[in-house]
Amino acid sequence: MLEFNRIIFITENDNSEGPLAAVLCKKWLPLEKIEVESRGLAVVFEEPMNPKTVAVAESNDLEIEHTSKQLQDDDFGQDVLALVLDEAKKQTVYDEYPSAVNVYTITEYVNEAGSILNPDGGDLSDYAQLYDAINEATKKVAYKLRESKFQEN
Repeated sequence: MLEFNRIIFITENDNSEGPLAAVLCKKWLPLEKIEVESRGLAVVFEEPMNPKTVAVAESNDLEIEHTSKQLQDDDFGQDVLALVLDEAKKQTVYDEYPSAVNVYTITEYVNEAGSILNPDGGDLSDYAQLYDAINEATKKVAYKLRESKFQEN
C-alpha cells in the first residue's frame, strides 16, 4: 500500500500544468490504487484545458480531458499528497487553506531544487519543455511512492 491514497497537483487555474501532471503521474503509476487529480487556487468558473498543453500532450500520445476545479479545504488530509510546481504556490496553499498538510513542491518531494514554471503565453516549444519537465518529475514522484511502499513492508 502506498503512503498516500490521493495525489492532488495544485496550480493557479487548473487548466494546464496541473492536469498534465495528474495524467502523467497516472501513467507512471498504472497498477497502483491511488486517486490522482488536479485543482486550482483561483478557479472562478470551469475552464477547458489550455490548447497548447493539449497539443503537446497529444503529440506524446497522451489524452487529457479535464475542466478546471477549485481547490477546497476538505481536499486535504493525512492520506493526501498535495504537490505544487513552485514555492510561491506552496506558501499560498498554507496561507489560504487551514487544513493543508503534506504540501510540497514537486521538486522538493523528490529531493531536488527548483520550480517548474507555467509558460503561459509562450509558444508550443515552451509547452514541450513544460511537458518534458513534468514528465520527468512525475516519474520521480511515482518511483519515490513505490519505493516507500516497499520500505514499509
